Amino acid sequence: MTESSILAVRIHAGFNAGAFLAGLLALNDLPGGMAGAYLRTLFPNIDCGLEFAPRYVNSIRGMSARILAPKEHAHRHPADIRAIYAESRLSDAARTLSDRVWQVLAQAEAKVHGMSMDEVHFHEVGRMANILAIGLSAELFLKMNVSRIAASPIPMNEGEVECAHGLLPYPAPAMFTMLDGVAVRGSSGKGELVTPTGLAILKGFGAEFGPWPEMTIEKAAQIFVWGTEFEGVPNGSRFFLGSPAPAAAE
Repeated sequence: MTESSILAVRIHAGFNAGAFLAGLLALNDLPGGMAGAYLRTLFPNIDCGLEFAPRYVNSIRGMSARILAPKEHAHRHPADIRAIYAESRLSDAARTLSDRVWQVLAQAEAKVHGMSMDEVHFHEVGRMANILAIGLSAELFLKMNVSRIAASPIPMNEGEVECAHGLLPYPAPAMFTMLDGVAVRGSSGKGELVTPTGLAILKGFGAEFGPWPEMTIEKAAQIFVWGTEFEGVPNGSRFFLGSPAPAAAE
């Protein structure tokens, strides 16, 4: 890989924390067994695991990932999540990058509920699987020396999403407040394609949203969201890693 890399994330349907993690695992050529061991090394005090395996959708092969963590009903505050990272073996840079994601989420929740960021308590997004996925993704991302993330416009559906506050129109309130400055496009499906956590990861990692970048592709990965299917469209995203095209690099 070149000294400065571009990561293109093209979201044709679904995108969440697991999809982002799967894309980075695939581009780092890290098998599932090694990835699970690496996760447990980073979070030795947490009973956790990772599944990273092929999945076929409409006869097309892709990769899917999910974090295995104890089921819980905790409503965590930002300080609780920072404490989990502080007790981990994440590098300082990975902690900082992970915290940016949670700042995006906390700012959104604070705006929705009219409170300070420290008072925010996360419902679905604050589950342990997301905390671990973001931390592991940060470490993998930093190994790739990516100087630019070029994400496609976010696909937006009509419909509703079920959350802790009941059945709400999509995009749900937290997602709604995070869309400032984000390019979007209409989609023909129903329900939630891109989760608040997925969008927060892209924003926290510094992604730009728009057309394809000028780049020379060196690796590519088809990713499907674990366990969720939509009628008429494969639920997933494509990841491309490469170097700036010669004309763009000048």
